[in-house]
Amino acid sequence: MSVPTKYQVIVDDIKAKIATGEWPPDSLIPSQTELANMYETSEMTSRRALSELVNEGLIYRLRGKGSFVKGASSAAKGREQAEPPYANNGLERVYLVHNTGAHIYYLEHRFYEEMFSAIREEADRRGLAFGVWDYSLSGKLPDEPNTGFIATTMGKYDFTSEHIEQWMKEGRDLVTVHSYFPQFPVPYVIVDNLTGGYLATQHLLALGHRRIGILLTGSSLVDLNQEFSLRLQGYKLALDIAQIPLDSKLVHVIDADTENQQSGERGFHYFFELDEPPTAIFATSDLKAYGLSRAAQMNGLSVPGDLSIIGYDDLRFAQFTGLTTINQNTAQMGKKAVEILCAPKASKGGSASLKDEIIPALVVRSSTGPRT
Repeated sequence: MSVPTKYQVIVDDIKAKIATGEWPPDSLIPSQTELANMYETSEMTSRRALSELVNEGLIYRLRGKGSFVKGASSAAKGREQAEPPYANNGLERVYLVHNTGAHIYYLEHRFYEEMFSAIREEADRRGLAFGVWDYSLSGKLPDEPNTGFIATTMGKYDFTSEHIEQWMKEGRDLVTVHSYFPQFPVPYVIVDNLTGGYLATQHLLALGHRRIGILLTGSSLVDLNQEFSLRLQGYKLALDIAQIPLDSKLVHVIDADTENQQSGERGFHYFFELDEPPTAIFATSDLKAYGLSRAAQMNGLSVPGDLSIIGYDDLRFAQFTGLTTINQNTAQMGKKAVEILCAPKASKGGSASLKDEIIPALVVRSSTGPRT
């Protein structure tokens, strides 16, 4: 019988306290720091446990106040706060701003599709007009009063610090998603990629794997983009906590412009030319993971019998191919972006105090299994 993880112990204990009435509706739950101390674990673990309970509808959060047990009265409060009319910070419309030009195919990616849909739905719910603005057409934002802007990076088509600085000078109501600029006081919402990398690696460690490879995309280790760099940090953190020395040979970067299965196939050949190949590989995208799996099977290996593989993104095909992966919860990211944009100006305080890091979720399927 397996020993429950600290994460599961926290979740189960809180559920039990709620079920028995020890923690009644609307009672304040200990903070993530307090929970980490109580259960002798990390704040990352306690934060993940609280996020899971929020997702299950057992607790709710109030910004700046903490987490509370959900009940009839809190549901009523939530309805009162959620129903129109909204103040919306005086905004009447929201533009989702991108800079991809003709490369609109990025919208087909689940990451962006779900985020964009959530932005539109939240804008509609608040009675805001919604539009998508292709910045590459004119190189400027529309001059419309009472308008807020949500700027997003798609693929390699980033906005630069010069763009952000110009929009600040113009006094735009602005939130960035999927990227942030720490040198500027601009609110942002991002996915916590460090936690995502940690969750992926910890899952493989929990299955008994000790030689775990990681497959990244970039021109070199020092030239990884923000997402992959943080996923690598999460991988290293999980190994460090497990007291497993980092083997640089198990960290491999594929030089490619976009994510594709061919990168996964190339990664497979690299790892299996090592004197001691890994028993599990964390591919930092589902497309690379699919290429890894295909190459493994073409070379006579079974997945997960001989090689466990985990991806990242939870693309549509992952559920049909049995790929264990990380879901980035991007719908929540889109919703939070609108909420922050519509927050009172006074609460922003002239700084990036309004920000959120969305916790991704591990989705276990058949591509990972115990070390044999």
